Amino acid sequence: MLPYPVQCCLVVPSSVTGLPMESAPTHPPELLEDLISCQGCDLLYHKRDLQLGEAARCARCGDVIQTRKPRTIDRSLAASLAALFLLLVSLCTPFLSLSRSGLQSSMTMLNAAEALWNSQMRWLGCLTLGLIVLLPLARYSMMCWVLGRLFFRRRIKPSMLTAFRWSIRLEPWAMVDIFIVGVVVSLVKISSLANLEVGLAFWALLGLTAVSLFLNYVLCKDTIWDKLTCRA
Repeated sequence: MLPYPVQCCLVVPSSVTGLPMESAPTHPPELLEDLISCQGCDLLYHKRDLQLGEAARCARCGDVIQTRKPRTIDRSLAASLAALFLLLVSLCTPFLSLSRSGLQSSMTMLNAAEALWNSQMRWLGCLTLGLIVLLPLARYSMMCWVLGRLFFRRRIKPSMLTAFRWSIRLEPWAMVDIFIVGVVVSLVKISSLANLEVGLAFWALLGLTAVSLFLNYVLCKDTIWDKLTCRA
């Protein structure tokens, strides 16, 4: 028996936030792996099998604690591949072009980090390179590797759990969307000083932001973890 109470959760369709459908069983599980905690209030619940399209919400604070989204592996894999492609396009093509008095120059994402490094702001250059380039590249690469092996039904490796765990942890630190907001603000301020022309990399980053939102919407972490731990 567990020394603490384990509550039951409310299960509702993912598109509905209203009435409960069914409660989880209230008997204590034999293994700690059968427990799940609410990210909002840390209340413990029994894990349960959900139908496609259902989501389990916390009875105390209403946060989603379990989901089961349809076709999550193939949709998430497609979104991850698209995000990785758009990120590579944004690194290899011009981001911004400036022209004034017959002089013209263009820059890429890597040029921005290099310029900060050469202007005695090395810490800012390292942050730009890490948060805008390296961390998103590592996250989408690990996501594609894990989801690709699951999609093609390859053997589960212990390193896949580590890679998926780090891809989730890196999500808040991949700040491409914050970079886009800063760029737009800068473009508004310097538009009166020179002729500006946004390049393909700018539109690729806009697309990457949209694809990232779609990936967060279709990715079902519970399903992926069940696949990786051979519980599904």
